[in-house]
Amino acid sequence: MTQTEWTALTDRFGPLGVVDAIAQQLDALSKSKSAAKTPVERPAVLAVVHDDDDSDKDKDVGRSTEAWRLLMPDLAVHVERARGVNSNEWTAETCLESMNQGRELVKAFVADNRGMLCVRGGRPSPSSELLVKSLVDLETDAAMTLLASTTTGGEPAVAILCGAILEAATCALPIVVDGYVAGAAALCARRIAPKATLHALFIPLDEMEPKMSSIVKVFDDHVVTIRTHGLGGFQAMALLMQAAKLLAAVEVKQDQDDAPLPLPTSPAAAPILPADATPPPELRIFLTAVMFLTRLPVYMIIPDLDHRVSELVPSFCYFPIIGWGVGGFAAVVLWLTHALFGSVAVAVVLSTFASVWLTGCFHEDGVADTFDSFGGGWSKNDILRIMKDSRLGTYGCMGLLLMTALKFAILTRVVEISASAVGPALVAGHVLGRYSSLFILQFFVYVEDERDPKGPLYNGIGNNLHLLTPWRVAGSTLFTALSMTILLGHNIGLCVFAVGLLVSYVAGDYFAGFLGGVIGDCLGCANQVVEVVVYLTIAVVHQF
Repeated sequence: MTQTEWTALTDRFGPLGVVDAIAQQLDALSKSKSAAKTPVERPAVLAVVHDDDDSDKDKDVGRSTEAWRLLMPDLAVHVERARGVNSNEWTAETCLESMNQGRELVKAFVADNRGMLCVRGGRPSPSSELLVKSLVDLETDAAMTLLASTTTGGEPAVAILCGAILEAATCALPIVVDGYVAGAAALCARRIAPKATLHALFIPLDEMEPKMSSIVKVFDDHVVTIRTHGLGGFQAMALLMQAAKLLAAVEVKQDQDDAPLPLPTSPAAAPILPADATPPPELRIFLTAVMFLTRLPVYMIIPDLDHRVSELVPSFCYFPIIGWGVGGFAAVVLWLTHALFGSVAVAVVLSTFASVWLTGCFHEDGVADTFDSFGGGWSKNDILRIMKDSRLGTYGCMGLLLMTALKFAILTRVVEISASAVGPALVAGHVLGRYSSLFILQFFVYVEDERDPKGPLYNGIGNNLHLLTPWRVAGSTLFTALSMTILLGHNIGLCVFAVGLLVSYVAGDYFAGFLGGVIGDCLGCANQVVEVVVYLTIAVVHQF
């Protein structure tokens, strides 16, 4: 029996055709490589519920679980009641804690079971409705900012269920979204990680909740929707699992045109671009690197230029060229101000000011965030949480001050030892510092973090490093090595190049020891560390 024949047979029964479509997706998911154990083999369901202490909801949950057991006697039902903080105490910190609560519930479930996730919330509140309106009407990707806001957020249920959905996507669990509040959580999860809701096999639509339609429209064809006519997600879930069991017993051949069920790679995954896609013009790629690393108004050349992953990732090979520009600008300012004021200290300070103005303190921000997070965090979760906190802490303040002071002291020393060497040293430091980002990413994975407000951009980097082709890496490496020899001479240049690579690898290995990889702020910090090490190496060589 072909897929077309099966559809023709079941469509005449109305809702059965929809159930069949959902069951096919369940069956396809259970047979995918991402699902080592299927819901059919080990039937278990986790229901994450947030009801705001509603006794009627307690009865409803009890009736739902009883219905499950009647339909599937061998089904293990786990109901977890999530309790959030008071909305009056809502902060960015409590928002993350609520999301982590949902994640932990799913993690504990997956450790012993392989099944499905059903999420549902309580009654819609003005804050949840405002949050949905902001995400739908404004089409914004700043989901974390909106969720943590006391104006558009302040909804513990949405945060808890959103965390559960994100974690379920990591584990490739089918997701049932039941009700408006759960729908708001699914919408947040989708905005945070575009692929997180590809496992949402259906959203039950209640005739009494027309507001759900605004949420469903955002998902387009990425989820299956079904009107349950009051049945609810809990009971419908058991029905679908029975349908999946039935379908597994029937041989159905898929049509050649049927697309495979898409599965997310991680909760924070941005779309993975095909390696054989037509690359953008090289000028756009180069100008993307300029726009990413400097404040130069390149949009005046190409108005629609933006931080697109397809253009940003391959632009990494041009980072050393940007280093030539920034370092050369800093060197010119140093020479001019030294000639004008006759003071090495003033010249070095103004040169440093010129470079940070041109780059917008892009890498210095990474230094502060890295010192703050690794100084104050004891676990991966703590480090990532602190890293995305916009406030500057004691560790970050001291780290940035010490790094800047060291850069000032060593550049002053280089001028004292050999005034003619400071210009090439500045350029070499900026070139090798920016190359370190590309070098580190060749050995360590990019860690995805859905809490990052710029997650869709930075998580896209880690998922699409295949766009940074080997010839781009080789060309950039050769260019950097030649730059060192041209600027510093053959022997000193190769020595500095080797030291820079060693420091880059050690820094990446240190970060990976805590995080399992690197993140954008880590790359920015490594950039500054390598730059300072270049100055130190040149000073030592000229000293002796």
